[in-house]
Amino acid sequence: MKETMIYLLERPNLRDPVFVEGLPGIGLVGKLAADHLIQELNAVKFAELYSPHFMHQVLIKKNSVVELMKNEFYYWKNPNEKGRDLIIITGDQQVPPTDSPGHYEVVGKMLDFVQEFGVREIITMGGYQVPELQGEPKVLAAVTHEGLIEHYKAKLEGCQVEVIWREDEGGAIVGAAGLLLGMGKLRSMYGISLLGESLGYIVDPKAAKVVLSAVTKILGIEINMSALDERAKETEEILRKVQEMQRAMLEQSMPPQQEEEDRGYL
Repeated sequence: MKETMIYLLERPNLRDPVFVEGLPGIGLVGKLAADHLIQELNAVKFAELYSPHFMHQVLIKKNSVVELMKNEFYYWKNPNEKGRDLIIITGDQQVPPTDSPGHYEVVGKMLDFVQEFGVREIITMGGYQVPELQGEPKVLAAVTHEGLIEHYKAKLEGCQVEVIWREDEGGAIVGAAGLLLGMGKLRSMYGISLLGESLGYIVDPKAAKVVLSAVTKILGIEINMSALDERAKETEEILRKVQEMQRAMLEQSMPPQQEEEDRGYL
């Protein structure tokens, strides 16, 4: 394999589809959100993307079967006659951070592919690493065109999560979550990036839930979030145990408190 390839399993007829990206990254936020969306909508896999820019390994599946690393495209046909269909991409990995040309090639192939189905709008999902969390995770948003801010604010009205519009000039959105929007913009596409605050060092379903809540609000659809809630509870328990271990190790590493010297007089 000399270049990135997409293998088509089925060619669906889609109505003005929105392209939703959720690939592995910080806290696996985007992937968790995309996988949950696929599961709840019973979306159908219709294409697979393979690339020599992915890690040089295979994944071992059930019954000792190996498979190449890949990304997968799913579609969902909106039952509402006035609604828009979805193309959702998830997968095993992204191109390694050090391979900048590989990122551009893979994202270019993705955009070539979804353009065949008439995609104009892109929504990307991911995590935004923070040193600590205060309360529920917030969602950080950025758009391809300034005029879209009011458009998406209107769609997010009534959303139960806090969305912060990024104004950190010079800040970056790394990987497919950023490049899909930047490269798509050159193709007259438009869209929004939604990143959930996450500690980043553990799988983060709570961040995935807030991101997905914002995405479904924009799309005008409703899905059951209970599976993500359960995973979030499990993660909180793991974090609690990790914090207890860190506290115990810190206490063990501290020197014993010396007894105060006897300062009495003879």
